[in-house]
Amino acid sequence: MKRKFAILAIVIFTTISCSENKSGTTTADTIELKNENKTDSQNLNNESSDTVITNNYSDTENQTTYIKDLDLFWIRDLEQNRNKKVGFISLSDIYSLSEHLDSLAIPNLENVDNENQLYLKLNSTYRNRLLSKTNITETDSVFIYDYSTDVLLSFSVRKLNVVAYLNDYMNIKDCPCSQSDYMIGFEVSKKLLNGLAKYYSDALVFIGKENPFAKGQMKNIIWKKISTEKFPFEKSQLTEMQNKYKHKNTIKGHAYLSETGKYHIFIQDYIESNNFFEVQNRHLIVIDKKMKKLVYETLFSDSEGSGVASLELQWIGRLLKNKPEVIFGFTGVSFGCPSIHYINSRDNKYIQINCDNRH
Repeated sequence: MKRKFAILAIVIFTTISCSENKSGTTTADTIELKNENKTDSQNLNNESSDTVITNNYSDTENQTTYIKDLDLFWIRDLEQNRNKKVGFISLSDIYSLSEHLDSLAIPNLENVDNENQLYLKLNSTYRNRLLSKTNITETDSVFIYDYSTDVLLSFSVRKLNVVAYLNDYMNIKDCPCSQSDYMIGFEVSKKLLNGLAKYYSDALVFIGKENPFAKGQMKNIIWKKISTEKFPFEKSQLTEMQNKYKHKNTIKGHAYLSETGKYHIFIQDYIESNNFFEVQNRHLIVIDKKMKKLVYETLFSDSEGSGVASLELQWIGRLLKNKPEVIFGFTGVSFGCPSIHYINSRDNKYIQINCDNRH
């Protein structure tokens, strides 16, 4: 998978265009209802204060509570698999669907030919329904920040189409399909997305009143190999339950160090004795250089749902204004969506990445 963030309740994780742009998509495939609901969407704030409590471990002594700080989204390039020259931001992860007729996310497709069921531009009835249920208003903005190119773009919600795309695992031949088979959200014309990395793989999206991203403060981590003896095992505070995630019969592999103005960042790899090329576990420790104390630690594990990433994909820095720094890029996720965890956060808050993963 092209996205590379850490999971396991751990880490992940130029010019500014503030103009309001048209989406630039055609309406040839648009499906309209005869009787549209012309009412405006409810004036609800997309606040980031909503919280979700999650527990990492089953035993109470090693139980850790994390509280959601805010929602971010991914933007996908749909040109390759959908032949649409647009970037697509799915809101399906936060859009509660219901089969009740007054709650449907898309129109009834029983009398629509298959070709026109692949992509739907939603009319005002379904647009207003999505905005209302996701607490997004027409006066909000969509902020897209690429941390690898340091490009920040913004678009007014009122200027963007609300669309539905059939998800990648559904075949159009099997339609008519249900509303849950669709990814639903905003699209942005590719010609307006200049400056983002290929396939938008390093771009994050926030929807709200104000831009939360801090520009120019993310750095790609450069590693140098060190001896295992230099890894600060003595500072480790991993719990017994966390250590249980370490694969059996592994041995110590390479150790690495990276240094910023503020932190020493250490990793120790664990490999199988008969396979020196595949890392089974990766132990991460971040030390505050001034205080000489541990400020972040976690253990990454290779599993069915994630894999340990190669060592050129990691990032560290201040992603969000007035928030602690983050570090991410240590695993690739196959199932579910990743989260971004802060370095040196005392309240265990995390950032949810909504990725609409149908794997």
